[in-house]
Amino acid sequence: MTSCLVLTTPESQLIRELLEGDRCRLLMEIAHTDHREMKEGLKVREALMQGILQKLQAEGMPRD
Repeated sequence: MTSCLVLTTPESQLIRELLEGDRCRLLMEIAHTDHREMKEGLKVREALMQGILQKLQAEGMPRD
């Protein structure tokens, strides 16, 4: 299912900042996780975050 969400520039920037912070913490969690299935689930989540960040950037939100 595809949906369209219209955000203001400040809203988009806030979401990007939150995702980037969570992604950094998630990468640390991935590095410290020994359980293979848990690690794979975290990697899927990180890939989703990265995809959203790329979409936000493609919509004209420059990175700092």
